[in-house]
Amino acid sequence: MAATTCRRDISTELAYWESVPGKAIHIDFTIPGGEERYNALKDVRAAHPVTIHDIRGRETEFTLDRNGFQYIRHEAPGLENCSSEDEFAAALVPETEKLVQKLTGATKTVVISNRVRCMITDTAKRADSRAPAFAVHSDFTITGALHHLEKIIENPAEREQLMKGRVYVINVWRPLKTITRDPLAVCDWKSVEPDTDWLANRFMFSHGWNEFGGVVHNEKHKWFYLSHQEPSEPLVFAQFDSKEMENGGMTLAHSAFVDPEYADSNARESIEIKMFAFVPDGNS
Repeated sequence: MAATTCRRDISTELAYWESVPGKAIHIDFTIPGGEERYNALKDVRAAHPVTIHDIRGRETEFTLDRNGFQYIRHEAPGLENCSSEDEFAAALVPETEKLVQKLTGATKTVVISNRVRCMITDTAKRADSRAPAFAVHSDFTITGALHHLEKIIENPAEREQLMKGRVYVINVWRPLKTITRDPLAVCDWKSVEPDTDWLANRFMFSHGWNEFGGVVHNEKHKWFYLSHQEPSEPLVFAQFDSKEMENGGMTLAHSAFVDPEYADSNARESIEIKMFAFVPDGNS
């Protein structure tokens, strides 16, 4: 059953990236010093005060196409019987693909990754971390999303055909228990200026590279969350939309944040399932 709490906006801080020359950060882990340069990224971030608005009771006002995110009512029976990441994935990934297909009109989805976050802090790096991510970012830039698409769909002819339609990268973020500590905030796409607010962060490994977006502070940004979000209330948000490539690609900014009222509560438990979604030409 959905939460029935009063709406509650929160004044807190978010860690934004500072603007850097060239608007790009490249970290090459294949050469000496890569790990040290990665660890130093915290020095190009700074905390800025923000108000994060609670949309409890206003959920239907926000849609994936207009704002870049949408909260969906979607029951997930059987979660109480899961105890490992593999069990959660087995229970949720197929149903989440169906949810995204219904929401977007996609006829094909390809899951990129899934990850459970269930720790307050974690010394693991990058994609291995099981703690909330407290820096304002997007999971891809346009360049990063298109590069990842080449890895997922290796056949150029198939890729070209898919790009004739609409291609999304969708992140579905779902609580495994009601969220109190360290909720997830999303930034309304209508409030951003993609040309000036984003800088590319490219990580190069022996097996290839990926590129995500660091986000620079802008007072126009409007932030939202859903108070006491429950497992039946997943957040669906865009990390790339080929229809929006001339307007920044809808690589939606997001970040965990500290809610002072619940700063000492148990670690939040959530799962994120990320996928490509392909909407055929004519249906997008």
